Amino acid sequence: MARRLPLSKLHISKRLQWASNHMSYGDKWMAVLFGDEKKWNLNGPDGNIKYWHDLRKEPRSFFSRQSGGGSVMVWAAFSFNGQVGLAFLDGRQNSPKYIETLENHLMPFSENIGGRNW
Repeated sequence: MARRLPLSKLHISKRLQWASNHMSYGDKWMAVLFGDEKKWNLNGPDGNIKYWHDLRKEPRSFFSRQSGGGSVMVWAAFSFNGQVGLAFLDGRQNSPKYIETLENHLMPFSENIGGRNW
């Protein structure tokens, strides 16, 4: 498998343009926050029933747990001034739950990223 994403010349050009436009962003970066969430499944990725393996080696075995085996969803964010602690989320994230996540985990941190000016 390739160790990097196959970027087209257009993708490369747009990324370089974005980076060039933001090189002089200066202190404004102090008011930017990056956040994301990730789900981990106990028995592998959702909907993935096949895997790649080296044909010169024995296939790996796997098993399924009764009732799916479970998963965990984690949300986190960081800025120039630090990071928000990990938030372990319950169930699927819809709009009301995501707002609750931001209220409970991001808003207490917001004073560290510029008070009300971020």
